[in-house]
Amino acid sequence: MNRNKKDNKYLITRARYKSIKAFDHQQMEQFCTDIYKSGFQDGRESVPGVDVETIMEAIRSVKGIGAKRLYAIRDSIEAVFAKDGDNER
Repeated sequence: MNRNKKDNKYLITRARYKSIKAFDHQQMEQFCTDIYKSGFQDGRESVPGVDVETIMEAIRSVKGIGAKRLYAIRDSIEAVFAKDGDNER
């Protein structure tokens, strides 16, 4: 749900604004969390992912990189991306 693609001038209608004013702490926290999550998701969708195979092809073309070193580099790269994947959720 990319909010920037809407043609509306305002993202929050008058009725939604009135309901937000009446929120208690828990409702306001949930509302802010939902806004954060949708913004985070929009940001993730706007950035293309990294293809490990493309990286490996580029490294493979470097003179002096043998099969053994290539596999060590691949393991290191995959470990970094696996760790980043765990932190995003």
